[in-house]
Amino acid sequence: MGTFTLHQGQSNLIKNFFRQYYSNANLELPKDMELREFALQPFGSDTYIRHLSFVSIDELKNYIVNVNIPLHLFYSSARYQLPAAKNMDEKGWMGSDLLFDIDADHICQLRSIRFCPICGSEVSSEKCERDGSEAIEYTEMTNECINRGLDEARKLVDIIENDFGLKPKVYFSGNRGFHVQVDCFGDCALLDSDERKEIVEYVMGVGVPEYPAGDDTAPGWVGRRNRGIKGVEVDEQVTIDTKRLIRIPNSIHGKSGLIVKELNSIDDFKLNESLSPFKGFTVFLPYITIETEALDRRIKLYRNVPIKIEASIGVYLHLKGLGEVKAYVR
Repeated sequence: MGTFTLHQGQSNLIKNFFRQYYSNANLELPKDMELREFALQPFGSDTYIRHLSFVSIDELKNYIVNVNIPLHLFYSSARYQLPAAKNMDEKGWMGSDLLFDIDADHICQLRSIRFCPICGSEVSSEKCERDGSEAIEYTEMTNECINRGLDEARKLVDIIENDFGLKPKVYFSGNRGFHVQVDCFGDCALLDSDERKEIVEYVMGVGVPEYPAGDDTAPGWVGRRNRGIKGVEVDEQVTIDTKRLIRIPNSIHGKSGLIVKELNSIDDFKLNESLSPFKGFTVFLPYITIETEALDRRIKLYRNVPIKIEASIGVYLHLKGLGEVKAYVR
């Protein structure tokens, strides 16, 4: 039967969904967007297109709707004199925002399976021995795990506000976790990698000293101890990197079909279908028989048995590699 290679989002139907969304999307961009590098991963490609520069939202939207529809869409945390320069040293770094990344799947023990998309059987290696097909790995994201990520985000916001006196913004990453961002100017923006490393180690609770109980409003280790915060589970490399790419708020995450969204209230966040921009229904053809949690729903799939399911769920399952969206039903 030959080999089977899956490119996430390769389906023309899914690509059209993304194009329609971006035609009307209200992307949240920094006021100094002309100083930022933009990047994207197009459909059907494993590589990024980088070193893009746009001076207006209209110019960006024309590019992503008519030239390269993005599976993933980013801008730089850094400001540059020449953001379109191909050589990083020639860009002229002017400072960066402060970023933190919380991956819920690094906090939880999640169910993960590897299977062959042709025969539907679980496999233990990179390829199916029977069909020679490249295996697909699926990890089930649960609301329970996302809620644990939310708890880490709450603690992180507490530290940033109370110990550093900064105002963070919290975003759902669109897939498995949360981004916490501080818009930095002046000295904050010019922090180098070593200084950012000190900040992230403080956040993670590296070297927390033992202090007696005291005023829980005190800054630093004393206040943290009394507020019950020892350390926060974050991706250290994201904070240290002064030239990191950020997912554009209100863009679509290409591994889920969900919107990268700012959280006005952490307590009100729910991982469900409301995070998807896709309405109506799809006909979905599963590669595998499985029962799984998807966007706060228990879904039972049967291999090669098409089902009519909400577009939000169908796109999500497709981008997770569990099958194909065969048709759109209004």
